[in-house]
Amino acid sequence: MPKDSVLRTRHSAHRVCFFGTYEQNYVRNRTLIDGLRKHGWNVQECHVPVWEKERNKTGSYLGSLSLFIRGMEVVLAYIRLLFKYLFTVRPYDIMMVGYIGHLDMPLAWLLTRLPRRPLVFSPLISLYDTLVDDRRSFAEGSLMSRFLKWLDRRACNIADLILLDTNAHIDYFVDTFGLPRDQFVRVFVGANEQVFTPRPRTRSQDDFQIIFVGKFTPLHGLPIMMQAAQRLKDLPDVVFHFVGAGQLSHEIRAIADELALNNVRFLDWVEYERVPDCLAQADVCLGIFGDTAKAGRVIPGKLYEALSVGKPVITSDTIAVRELLTDGENAVLCTRNDPEALSEAIRCVHNDRPLLDRIAKDGHQTYLANASEDRIGQTVADALRELIHTC
Repeated sequence: MPKDSVLRTRHSAHRVCFFGTYEQNYVRNRTLIDGLRKHGWNVQECHVPVWEKERNKTGSYLGSLSLFIRGMEVVLAYIRLLFKYLFTVRPYDIMMVGYIGHLDMPLAWLLTRLPRRPLVFSPLISLYDTLVDDRRSFAEGSLMSRFLKWLDRRACNIADLILLDTNAHIDYFVDTFGLPRDQFVRVFVGANEQVFTPRPRTRSQDDFQIIFVGKFTPLHGLPIMMQAAQRLKDLPDVVFHFVGAGQLSHEIRAIADELALNNVRFLDWVEYERVPDCLAQADVCLGIFGDTAKAGRVIPGKLYEALSVGKPVITSDTIAVRELLTDGENAVLCTRNDPEALSEAIRCVHNDRPLLDRIAKDGHQTYLANASEDRIGQTVADALRELIHTC
């Protein structure tokens, strides 16, 4: 490499353009941006909002009319993005496209051709896996399912580097879309540490609160949690709190009514900034227990958030979860899709407060060591530096 090129690389290796219609405040995007900034990288955002306008992206959101409207919004957003890029973006060395950015990748690819700069993609999910296999929003073999599979493959193919949350998830992308494994780097999702920090519990300990916060989708296995609650009716102080809504809201509430679960409470979505306060009142935070294939490949954001505020977690024992957590040390892991296993895990910690406190403490330390914004920033910074030197 010529001497002037070496000098230029040294002086500009800390500049990233975070580009697209990504959800600006979604935890995956925030931890990447904030983590890099903590390690001295200059991250400028070239963003036009599209996807964050609606929290619940199920049901009518995926209807024909809604998808047509979204398509028009995306076209208009790309016109705005192009003007914003041409007139406001300062020189940079790497472009990164965040979640949800599959449709943004072709435009990002074009913008990084002249002059040639590396393009990094952080998809977080496969749209095909999520909307076809997991949520069943579109039938396998349908035109939409084939389009989503093509889009996943194409968006990843044109990236120089892909960031995914677990090795199990990387294996899926490699096997399903025929991508080379050395194109990927595992980066845990983490939590927004501007919001999720340890805080004291303010309520009395008259009851034993178990909390779930999230979208009501098949991935989470809420019917399993309902059945576990039924098995724990003999413990009058155990109360389940479900915060959120989504695809299965009506079904889950119907199950609770059918089983006459007087130990279950429902609360619709709360402001994002209030979620840590909800978690602070809990004795135990629940992860996911669904039996979909995707449930075995991911570590849900709710686990990182609970660990970051110092709460003990119970979740399914999967290959992906074991990349971060160990049963009985920093979490309680149980067989997924098994209400009896979940109820027994809750009984175990209900009767053993020292165990609960130790798991909470070790879980928080595990988070700090492996999935904090600082650790994420270091992992991504190392990967980007290597990418600059190899592209």
